Amino acid sequence: MSATASKLSVHEGITFRTTQGMVVSDIRQYVRAWLREHPKGKVYIGSDSQVRGNVVKYSTVICLWNVGCGVWEIYSTVKIPRPNDRFSRLWNEVQRSVEVAELLRDVAPVEVHMDFNSDPSFPSYQLYDAGMGLVKSMGFEAAGKPHSWAATCGANRRCQ
Repeated sequence: MSATASKLSVHEGITFRTTQGMVVSDIRQYVRAWLREHPKGKVYIGSDSQVRGNVVKYSTVICLWNVGCGVWEIYSTVKIPRPNDRFSRLWNEVQRSVEVAELLRDVAPVEVHMDFNSDPSFPSYQLYDAGMGLVKSMGFEAAGKPHSWAATCGANRRCQ
């Protein structure tokens, strides 16, 4: 698989990288090649964010699960000015994941993982139903906490 910068339509300048730091020039080509090598593989996408002062660091991961053998990740991170409210920051996470899922729609079935909690005692619960509805209305499988490992583990790790 060649690793060289994928520009997303809405979020120009976002570059995906392998865990070794190599730039992935075409995420569609990269995922296709990976799936040829791992025909039983599955594709998951998740995003997370961390507030740091007046900036939010967003991370989006494409997790390629080779069933029974582990997960490969490619990821992007970007820092943008902090939105004024938690809702906007969290909603940006699902929008970023859906945008990447749209790019991969004709490459493979995609499941979008959201860092939204299904437990009403957590603030992100306010977005849970809306996020699930958006992802499903776009034709993708969706998962939220506690089943959204691509967001809560993969993307979270890249935000630290």
